[in-house]
Order: sequence, then C-alpha cells, then structure tokens
Amino acid sequence: MMKRLMWLLPGALVLLSVSLFASRLATKYPSHRYVMQQFDVNTSYIDNPWFVNFVTKNEPKYRRFYTHSLKRGEKVIPVFKELLTRGGLSHLFVYMSMTESGFKPYAKSSASAAGMWQFMAATARQYQLRVDGKTDQRYDPIASTQAAMRYISDLYRKFGKWYLVLMAYNCGEGRLERAIRRAGSDAFEVLMDPKKKYIPAETRGYLHKILLLSMMGEHIVDSKRPEDERLKRRIIDGKTFVNVVAGTRIVDLVDALGMSLPEFLAMNPQIRSSRIPADAYLVQIMIPAEKEEAFRKKYAPPTLQDIYRTKHYRRLIAHIVKEGESLNDVARQYHTAPIDLVIANELPSATLSAGQLLMIPITEAEFQRRRGY
Repeated sequence: MMKRLMWLLPGALVLLSVSLFASRLATKYPSHRYVMQQFDVNTSYIDNPWFVNFVTKNEPKYRRFYTHSLKRGEKVIPVFKELLTRGGLSHLFVYMSMTESGFKPYAKSSASAAGMWQFMAATARQYQLRVDGKTDQRYDPIASTQAAMRYISDLYRKFGKWYLVLMAYNCGEGRLERAIRRAGSDAFEVLMDPKKKYIPAETRGYLHKILLLSMMGEHIVDSKRPEDERLKRRIIDGKTFVNVVAGTRIVDLVDALGMSLPEFLAMNPQIRSSRIPADAYLVQIMIPAEKEEAFRKKYAPPTLQDIYRTKHYRRLIAHIVKEGESLNDVARQYHTAPIDLVIANELPSATLSAGQLLMIPITEAEFQRRRGY
C-alpha cells in the first residue's frame, strides 16, 4: 500500500502544482476573460493543463519577446489597432502580427513568407498586394495590414469562429478543414488536444502564443506598475495615417511634415525610392498625429480641376462598379489612368466594391467614340 502511495505521489504533486499555477495565472492576468472571449475561446481554458504547462515553460521568454517587439513596433501598433477597429475587427489581432513577425518590418521566413503579417507571395497578390521585381507591398505596414484584414474577414466568413481564423492563418484552410472532419468537431479544446494531434504542434503553439501575448499586452495596458508604465508609453496612440498620390516626391512630404528624412523613413519602411511609385495610385503613409493639421495645409494632392487641365479631359460620366472589377479594369474601359479615377473620386483607397458609383473623367474623343460617332 505504501509503495502504491509513493508511486502516486509524484503525479499528484504535479497535478497540484499545475492547479495552483492555473489559479495564479487567472489572478495574474485578469485580462484573460476579455482576450479569450474576443477569440471565441471559453474562459475556462485559463485552467487547461496544456495551456498552463505552455505558460509555465515559456512566460519569461515571451515576456522578453513582447518587450523587444514593442520597441520595434511602437510606431505601427497604434495605427494597426486603429485600422483593425475601423474595419470591424478586434484590436487584439495586432498580437497575431506580433506573433508572426515580432514587428520586424523586413521579416522573411524560411518558407518565403514576408512582412509583418508574413504573407506568401500568392496570397498577397490574391489580396491586392503588389509583389514583383520593383515593389513588394508585403513590407508596406499599412497596405499589408489592410490585406490581412480582408483575409481575416474572409476566413471568418468561411469558418465562423475567431480561433479557427487564427488556426487557418497558420496552418492553411485545407489542413484545418481536414482536421475538423477528422475530429468531428470544430471545438477549440478538441482541436487543440496534443494527444489527438488534429492540428500541427506548430499551430497549437501559435494559438497559445497569441493568447499569452494578448493577455500580457492587455494586462500592461491596465497595469499601474512602474515597469509596465514604461512599456505602456511605447504604445500610446501618437500616430495617424494620410493618403498621398502616386508621383509625389518624398522630399516634399518630408518638408510638409517638418521631419528629417531618416525620421520619415523609419516611420514608413515600405518607401524605398525618391517618389511614391507612379503605378501605386494611392498610398497611405504614417505621420505623427500632432503634425496632421499642418501637413494637410501644406500637402495639396492634385484635384479634378488639375487633371482636367493637364490631361485634356472634357467630360465626366458615371460608372457602377461590377463584381470583381478593379481600378485597372475600370480605367482600361474608358482609356483613362487609374490615378485619375482616384483623384476624381477622392477615393480613400484603390480597392473598389460592387455597386460603387465612380465618376470617370474622359476626353471629348473618348466621349464621341462611346456615342458611336
């Protein structure tokens, strides 16, 4: 009997240790309720022994990772959060970007995924990012975030739960679909079971890492500890973004902002030339929020009157965007330039939606041609 008790004791001690740590984990991170609810995970998962074990082993390492990522991402985190919120997504998806890249602007994986959201080239192109010999918009923090938001939204429409979105983003849609079929369930704890291995170990770790970093980040936002206050100052919202049109000289932007070129480029690592590329149409750049008013007074993008004068347009006709039509498609139909459609309609982005009304500037010759003369 004594031998049996001695044999059981180590296991009982382990279970007791895990239980005590789980209790401390819930107390240490009161933000866990909010985080897990945002990702559609049951809040009781804070006591899951596999998650507790992950945190036990990795908490110090990921605290350091969080701190280093915050230093690199202090200029983009507020803007990412604003973009996500404006797009109807939880701002917690910023921790997915942190997990993917640590906010390294030129991050590239061994599988050739690139940028802060780690897009593969084919997926990037699918979501209207330009990836070619001249430009790679996966490294554009704003364009890539907008593409990631569209991808995340598409995944949610397909799978219907936010934790499934995270899983699919990491291991792929097809692999997740096969995992759900094998498990006969899409429940979080079923798919995350390390014994059944429905999803890859890498993906299970990916979900655990996002949950832990989210709990850390949201706890720091509410914390009053001096060491957390120092970290918090790095993510105070002090940045915003503005649109600039193709062909704009970077030196003119720097002058309008009253910044040095190195300061501007550090805030906009996607810019690699002396001008906004002519075929970029419309680009969003990041600027200090306190400089926005002065910038808008000094930076004057071309107007409809300007392009009428310089391009010899004489007519303005209406066009209703069809499903799947791009800015290039519409411009090609009317023998006009995509950038002129952006200017004429004061578009906030180069992405069109079905049913959208566009005013198309055209020449007299094009107008007569369309009338059949």
